[in-house]
Amino acid sequence: MPVAITSTMVRDLREKTGAGMMECKKALEKAEGDFDGAVKILREMGEIKGAKREGRTAAEGIAHIAINDAETAGSLIELNSETDFVARNEEFQSAAKGIAATGLKEKAKSAAELGDKHVASHGKKAAEIVAELVAKIGEKIQLNRADYVEADVVTGYIHPPGKIGVLIGVKTDVKDKAKLKESLKDIAMHIAAMGPRFLNEAEVDARTLDAEREICANIARNEGKPENIIPKIVEGKVKSFYKDNCLLNQEFVKDNKQTVKQVVDAAAKAAGGTATITRFVRFKVGETASKEAAE
Repeated sequence: MPVAITSTMVRDLREKTGAGMMECKKALEKAEGDFDGAVKILREMGEIKGAKREGRTAAEGIAHIAINDAETAGSLIELNSETDFVARNEEFQSAAKGIAATGLKEKAKSAAELGDKHVASHGKKAAEIVAELVAKIGEKIQLNRADYVEADVVTGYIHPPGKIGVLIGVKTDVKDKAKLKESLKDIAMHIAAMGPRFLNEAEVDARTLDAEREICANIARNEGKPENIIPKIVEGKVKSFYKDNCLLNQEFVKDNKQTVKQVVDAAAKAAGGTATITRFVRFKVGETASKEAAE
């Protein structure tokens, strides 16, 4: 004799899983009233839905930061979804917070590394949390990127509503770190706004530089410039490339009379010492998302 599925059973399952009412009823019927069995069925149904979405672009989501109390280490993660509606979901945001905290604890420098780590706030691995979100929500959701920065001072910034995240690591001997941090917050906001690709000129790889030189030389030739002056033109363009793409060479967005390096140097001097930005990380949500078409 079939087990009678009551409205209370359906309601409880819906509250537990977030699945639709009819899906909950069908799962309970298939599981013959067994609650845990119905949850398993819904998860399996959700995983099938998620698999069908693998070809879609998860270009929405949020960036989230976790920084230790001493402000000497920080984690930045990017958790992606298909829609901004899901990214604003409380459970999605809680997952991002927990995963970022685990990234800080485990010093994880990649999404692959972080996915296998236990998230204390949720009692399971990061990859399992993501899989459950997929099962429950039915969208393509992925932990896309993660990184970790450790230094004498680490500062972070999330640009509202969470679409750009920045971490900065600084080597410093200043006496007044609080004063230095005020300026570093501004630098983090500058990075969010200006999107530098490199920290300094030394970080620009040869392949990028060679490609830039070739483009500049070809533009000069197409404009009819004499061949003998093209090398000088190219070197001038390379300096402009550094100015546009290297953080320390960029004009500070709040005061274009100084470079970012000059701003950091001045802030460190005012705080009673020296400071050098050793690393920065910037995640803009969706910038590395796959552009595959939906199936």
